[in-house]
Amino acid sequence: MLTSGLSYTAGLLRDKVFAYRFGASGELDVYNASFAVPDLFLAVFVTGALLAAFVPIFTELDEKSRKRAVQYANQILSFGVVALAISGLIFAICLPLLADFLVPGFSGEQKEQYILLTRLMLLSPILFTISNTFGSMLISIRGFLWYGLAPVMYNLGIIFGAVVLVPEFGLLGLSLGTLLGVFLHMMVRFIPARRYGFRFNLNFNVDENFKLTLRLMLPKIFQLAMWQILLIWFVRLASNLPEGSVTIYSFARNFQSVPVSLIGIAIALVAFSELSRVSGQREFWRIVKEKSFRILLATGLAALGLAVFSKVIIGFFLGGGAFTQEAVNLTAAMLVIYCFSVPLESLMHLLARAHYALKDTLRPSVIHVATIGLTIGLSAWLVDSIGIFAIPVSFGIGLLVQVGLLVVSLGMGHRVSR
Repeated sequence: MLTSGLSYTAGLLRDKVFAYRFGASGELDVYNASFAVPDLFLAVFVTGALLAAFVPIFTELDEKSRKRAVQYANQILSFGVVALAISGLIFAICLPLLADFLVPGFSGEQKEQYILLTRLMLLSPILFTISNTFGSMLISIRGFLWYGLAPVMYNLGIIFGAVVLVPEFGLLGLSLGTLLGVFLHMMVRFIPARRYGFRFNLNFNVDENFKLTLRLMLPKIFQLAMWQILLIWFVRLASNLPEGSVTIYSFARNFQSVPVSLIGIAIALVAFSELSRVSGQREFWRIVKEKSFRILLATGLAALGLAVFSKVIIGFFLGGGAFTQEAVNLTAAMLVIYCFSVPLESLMHLLARAHYALKDTLRPSVIHVATIGLTIGLSAWLVDSIGIFAIPVSFGIGLLVQVGLLVVSLGMGHRVSR
């Protein structure tokens, strides 16, 4: 929680710099939109899919042999980097043909900038693949300090780009600063991973552990692909609304995610390690209930405070410079609606990881995909009547349905495992 707090402090400073320098502008819309597809590649090949499959297997191997655990990490890293490099290159070549579909509301000049920045940002999933492999190792061995410091360094790199590089290189400097942040994110985790005993060696051996990883990852890959498609859909939806809508949506979502990451995900990550060690035992359900209560109480109070003081918070952190009072009011209103989803999204992370601890990635993935479809349909239906507010409204309703289904599924899954 401490390192998440440091990360979000740096993130709020980053957003303050963005708002003051760019405001709710078309330039910042382009920068925010350039993350959507690289994040899709990262999610599909690595982020949550790797975490869901890697931690239980690595933990089990580490208890038997550190050497075998390191070999397993090298297998995952080797396949992941190669897959991302090839897919990223293909997409970079095809991107001009897809820009009209991905950001239909952008002008011709904005689309040219979008293509350039997206191509550059396609380097980030490769670096994040390495960093997140190290991060999954650290979660398995409970190295939470170094795991949590990485996002702090990431945000500091972005701030450096906004303050130092943008005056020299314009919007391109912001993307260069972002890549610097990704590199720092990786290096912070590399140091303890090396101390643990990690040494990189290309390893394309397909053994039983790798096959099990694929079986566990495949449902999660589909789930995460759908999650990123949802975010791309939200960007697409906002790009057709008045200029600055992508930026307003991104700022509101950033503030909503503070208590989710600071409290919800932090507790879920720590619980994941515990749940992986007691899966199938009576202790498992007690931990789930205890952590769920903590998450709901803490994030519920945080969401209430965030909603009550939304205008003050947005005005303090983003107001001034190029960010007008109208933009402050609209972002604050978006944030109030988003607050409903704070405890729901936080609980969703715990319930999903509880399934992963039981080595069940199929059912939570099916539930996730189904509720994303519901969210996309709702937002498309509501956008004509409530505009940009269709995004947080549909997001909250989708999460409510998802949490309910995950609770039912987890109860069924735990009874089967026992």
